[in-house]
Amino acid sequence: MTQAPGPAEERGDAVLVGAGGGGEERARETDRRGPAQFVPVWLAVLAVVLLLAVAGVGGYAARGLLREPTPRSAEELEVVRLREKLAGAPGDVGTRLQLAFAYQRAYRFDDALETYGEVLEQAPGDTAANYNRGVIYREIGRPEAAEEALWDVLEVQEDHTLAAKALGELYASRQEYRSLVEAVRPAAEARPQMADLQYLMGLAYENLGRADWAEARYRLALKYVPDMKEAREGLKRVETAE
Repeated sequence: MTQAPGPAEERGDAVLVGAGGGGEERARETDRRGPAQFVPVWLAVLAVVLLLAVAGVGGYAARGLLREPTPRSAEELEVVRLREKLAGAPGDVGTRLQLAFAYQRAYRFDDALETYGEVLEQAPGDTAANYNRGVIYREIGRPEAAEEALWDVLEVQEDHTLAAKALGELYASRQEYRSLVEAVRPAAEARPQMADLQYLMGLAYENLGRADWAEARYRLALKYVPDMKEAREGLKRVETAE
C-alpha cells in the first residue's frame, strides 16, 4: 500500500511546483517517481562530523605507529638524545658511558648493564663502568656480582673512594671484617678526611679485637664529621670496653 506523503514531502512538492519554467512538468515527474526524498539538515551535519572524527582518530593512530612513544621523563629524554648521538659516532666511548648511566638513572638496569659491558669491551678496566655495574648489582640483589665488579675497580685504582666505601659496606653487612680492611684501608689512608671510610675501618678493627686502632679511627671520623652518630656510638663502645 502506498503511504501518503507527509508534511515535509508536501512542502517539498510546493517548492518544486513554485519554481520557474517547466515547474509543473517537474512536479508531475516527481509525482510519478513518488515523494521527493530529502535528508534532514541535522542528519547530514551529524554524518559529516562523524566522518571527520573517524578520519582524525585514524590519523592519530597512523602517526602513533610511525613514531616512537613520547618519552615520559627527563631520564628517558636523555636516553633518546644519547642514542641518537651514539648512532652517529658508535666508537665514542664517552657517549656510550653516558648512555649507560642514563639507562641506570631511568632504572633500565638490564640496558645499563649491557651498555656498560660494551664500554668495557672498548675500554677494558674502565673504573666508572665497573663501579656503576657494582652499584646496579647491589641494587638488584646480586652481591657476589657487585663484589667482583667493585674489586675490578680497586685493582685499577686501589684508593677509589666510592668503590672502597661500597665494598666496605658490603663486607660490613656480611661481618667479613678482614676483607673490609683489605678493601678500605688504601682509600682510608689516602683520604683521612673521608669520615665514612674511617668509620668502616673503626668498625672492622673493633670486631677484630683491636680496640685501640678502632678508637683512633672513630676519633678521626668525628674530627671531620663531629655529629656522625655511628662513629660516636662506636667510640663509646670501645671506651666502655676498656
